[in-house]
Amino acid sequence: MGTEKNIVAVELGSSSIRAMIGQKLPDGTLHVLGYEKETAPDSIHKGVIYNIDKTIQAVAAIIKRIEERQKVFVNKVYVGVNGQSLRTVANTVRRQLDVKVAISEEIIESINEDNRNQQYPEAEILDVVPQEYRVGNHLTTAPVGIMADRIEGCYQNIVARRDLCEKIRACLRGAKLEEAGVFITPLLLSGYLLTDPEKRSGCALVDFGAETTTVAIYEKNILRHLVVIPLGGNSITNDIATLLHIEHDEAENLKKAYGNAYVDTDTQEARTISLSNDRHIELSRLQDIIEARQQEILDNVWAQVKDFADRLLSGIIFTGGAANMPNMEVAFNAYHSFDKVKTRIMPPTLDYTTNLKLDPQSNTLATLVAMLRRGEEDCTDEKPVEPDLFTDKQKEDPTFVGTPSENGDGVVKGNKGQTGEASQPNADDVAEATLESDAKDEPKKPSAWKRFIRKITDAAGSLVEEN
Repeated sequence: MGTEKNIVAVELGSSSIRAMIGQKLPDGTLHVLGYEKETAPDSIHKGVIYNIDKTIQAVAAIIKRIEERQKVFVNKVYVGVNGQSLRTVANTVRRQLDVKVAISEEIIESINEDNRNQQYPEAEILDVVPQEYRVGNHLTTAPVGIMADRIEGCYQNIVARRDLCEKIRACLRGAKLEEAGVFITPLLLSGYLLTDPEKRSGCALVDFGAETTTVAIYEKNILRHLVVIPLGGNSITNDIATLLHIEHDEAENLKKAYGNAYVDTDTQEARTISLSNDRHIELSRLQDIIEARQQEILDNVWAQVKDFADRLLSGIIFTGGAANMPNMEVAFNAYHSFDKVKTRIMPPTLDYTTNLKLDPQSNTLATLVAMLRRGEEDCTDEKPVEPDLFTDKQKEDPTFVGTPSENGDGVVKGNKGQTGEASQPNADDVAEATLESDAKDEPKKPSAWKRFIRKITDAAGSLVEEN
């Protein structure tokens, strides 16, 4: 009989680092218990960890808040991997057989292994998505049992920079967390947001993030193409800040208040908006800045999907925080004459329960929830007993005095056998000191206490003689 499991997921985003804890019941029901968010500027760029120390601090901070609020000890987490270098690379492995034979599992595994051994400069294979196998002159996804003397395996290898996962694991170690599992975020998100009929008939999922935009294309229920574009919502914010000479926070607020992906110039409102330092600009100027960068992002998306456009029967699905800008679908259709576009921040029917006040449509919780649903390992445990810095005798002595460590970390560490003057030495210590004293010919100096008493006595004697 199953038991409840506490699953913890961490999302390392460019704009913020977020964590969620949920309780998974034996029947698969998920109840979201907690959600924490930490802004960590300059810690992650384009989805890749840039400053490990800042990232470790942010992860440790949100995990600590989860532990305090949920009264648990988190010892491991699930984490998603994404980033600018993540992409698919097509590869084909050919095998000529000596005679015509029935293709076996062993033959398929052999060419699969050859593909997994493919080397890429500065990149590693994170996962492999088999496409089809060409057996003779026929393409099939199930080649076992077919008679042939030649076979080709077609693959999409998901690759990324070699240090992408290494930095994530280093961050978890720094935060004293174990790795419960690492998910490729675009695949995880596609499995959560897209339906099987959509992936079979052909669709593209476009995830608009803060610093990256990820495109994943499916056809016949198989991933056909994956790429991460190094442009996102922050690109628009940076343009506003630079061109209007304002701070980043003010630019972000303007984008959220007045942002529009596509504005009809015939009906555009003539209006003035206020900036800091008693400045004013026309609303049309702000909208021109936003629209120009948004068009560039959508043009890059179209460049990735245009070769599949006539096969995307279920269209393009927008998701992610930056997809909340008004008129995204209208803009894409206006620029590229493709009207099968829709926005989906979460599945139509939420498959979890929670007592938290979360708006899934505005908080873009899909990635975190998807990790909780996929997670199988309990991420919490009893808190281990930490070793005390003091010995039992030092605990009993309230006058114990320590010294700073020599490495400058400011931690007070106890010295064996060193106590305050009010403490009482034990018999072993006295005996050891006596033996050491006997072994030396030099007379032992009086203690500070005896010298102090002698001074008081001499002073009292002098007063008596004077009187």
